[in-house]
Amino acid sequence: MTPEGKAALDKIRETRGYTLPVHDYLAELDPEMLRRYGDLATYTLFGEAEGRPMDLKTRFLVLVGVTTAVKGDSEGVEWAAIRAIENGATWKEVYEAAFMAALPAGIPAFEASCHHFDRMKEGKGRVDLKVPDENVNT
Repeated sequence: MTPEGKAALDKIRETRGYTLPVHDYLAELDPEMLRRYGDLATYTLFGEAEGRPMDLKTRFLVLVGVTTAVKGDSEGVEWAAIRAIENGATWKEVYEAAFMAALPAGIPAFEASCHHFDRMKEGKGRVDLKVPDENVNT
C-alpha cells in the first residue's frame, strides 16, 4: 500500500473509529478516490450542524434505518446506533429508526438489526459500545 493510501485510511479510522474492507480496497485501487470518498462521508455524517436541517442525532438515526433497510453489515448498523446514542438518542429511538426500515425492506431486515443490538448490549458487538450508562437500557 502506498503512503497516500495509508494516510487516507488513517484519516478515516480517526474520524469513524474503524475502517471497512471497502476502505482497504480503495486505498490500494486509488488513494485519491478513497480520500475524496472519505471527505464526502465525513462531511455528510459529521459536518457542522449549524445551518443544516438535521442535527447529528437525527443523521445517525436515519443511517440506522437506511443501513437496516439495505441489510447492511453489522459494523454499519452498530456504528450508526452507537453514534446516534453518543449524540443523544435513546435505544428506543434507535429501535424505531430500525423498525421504520421494516416497512420497505421487510421484518427480516429489522430482525437482523435487533440481533446486532442484542450482541452490542451484551458487549459482543463488532464495534465497541461506549455510551452513557443512562442510554444503555432505554
